[in-house]
Amino acid sequence: MNRPLTALFAALEALLVVGVGIGIPLAPLTLMWAFQYGLQVDYVVFWRGAVDVWLLGHGTDMAFVLDPLVAASIGFAAAGETIVLTIAPLGFALITVLLAVRAGRRIGETEHRHVGHIVAILAFAVLSLGVTLTALHPAATPSIAQGTVLPTLVFALGIAVGSEVSRRRDRPAATGVTLSRIVAWIDERQRRLRPAATLALTGGAAASGIILAVSALAVAALIAVSYGQIIAIYEGVQSGVLGGAALTVAQLALLPNLVIWAASWFIGPGFAIGTGSTVSPLGTVLGPVPAVPLLGALPTGETAYGFVGLLVPVLAGFLAAIVLRPRLVRAGLTSYGWLIGTGLAMGVAGGALLGALAWVSAGAAGPGRLADVGASWLLVGGFAALEIGVPAAIALLVGSLRAGEMAARRPRWSHWPEDSDSVRRDVGDPDPGERGTAESDAADADAAERDAADADAADPSESGSPRPHSAEPDASTEEIAIVKPRPSPHPPGIR
Repeated sequence: MNRPLTALFAALEALLVVGVGIGIPLAPLTLMWAFQYGLQVDYVVFWRGAVDVWLLGHGTDMAFVLDPLVAASIGFAAAGETIVLTIAPLGFALITVLLAVRAGRRIGETEHRHVGHIVAILAFAVLSLGVTLTALHPAATPSIAQGTVLPTLVFALGIAVGSEVSRRRDRPAATGVTLSRIVAWIDERQRRLRPAATLALTGGAAASGIILAVSALAVAALIAVSYGQIIAIYEGVQSGVLGGAALTVAQLALLPNLVIWAASWFIGPGFAIGTGSTVSPLGTVLGPVPAVPLLGALPTGETAYGFVGLLVPVLAGFLAAIVLRPRLVRAGLTSYGWLIGTGLAMGVAGGALLGALAWVSAGAAGPGRLADVGASWLLVGGFAALEIGVPAAIALLVGSLRAGEMAARRPRWSHWPEDSDSVRRDVGDPDPGERGTAESDAADADAAERDAADADAADPSESGSPRPHSAEPDASTEEIAIVKPRPSPHPPGIR
């Protein structure tokens, strides 16, 4: 494709990503508009609701002003005051990233990939600005700047990942000043720091991935065990079939948040569902919580053996270091300083990643005490850095000490000198302990042969007669002499 077609294709990819993201909440809302409200309500209301949810899922702050009747029905005294929602249902951001990765890979297959990537990001920014402007209303007002920038940044992240995947698969010839050339320039000057930093980032990401995987399994298990409580909350809400479908979509968007909060539980600080509440391995203290069915899966009271969950980040850091240690050895980073530093750097990288996830998953979910929902990013990051970094450093040191002990054990025949011949001189020896005797006998035989040669040269009776020329030993003769267990005891010249 030429440049205009590539640009058009990239713009359509951006439009598809925006359409799918908004269409997921819009579909159940449209069904509610058609069947539950009988087409009597303005459809723009449902469009704005879908856009608000989509923007909120990408981190855009949303300012609400409750109607006095609605505030009275829910028991909220401060009617007419502005309520700012900052919590992000990260499921929508995850969908945008996955679709953007797909778009980045498809655009990367074209001839003008850079043009396509730039056009896709710009088109997505324009679309984000447009849908944000359509959702403005005095009752619910999204931030225009955040509604334009934050979804675009999420989309650009996915485009970058997809583009890199496509580039690594195709491996085109590098021209000009590219990222690989910059990395090579750094590598020439820091040949040991770069692999250490790469392995630290890889180890931190791997340990964080293990913790999140265990957290996802724990959330799934809690939902399965607390299925009855969740159904009871669904029945208490009395939202009907279509309302229940819309509520289910909203809860699916909150699943990534729940997984991150479960990870903060395993790390130790836990999380809060409202000011003054806490859910941690030491116990659960909850006040009034929103009528969200998934929250019925939260543990209550003290959790027996909850402290065992703290082993998850410890084992994650240990396993990540064990797996990556051979790469450190191949890079020549075997000193204690490099091993300890790389292990601690793994903890810093993992703590930074988990702290960032805790930050984006927390926020204000409503008025009053619901202004504090989620985990503390500072505590999660700090605890994770210690619980990943220290076990990782210990694992690398233990592996180094074990390797040093194995290297210190000399092999059984290590006292023999190396021989450059194709056949070892010790072949045929009955016992390595007798090698010294064999060598001394061979030395005596060589000395006797030299003495006999000197005597023959000095004998005047044989000076006039020609002496037979002694043939040089061939390869087979020399090999046989090497493999003989002992030299012959007879003096040379006597057959």
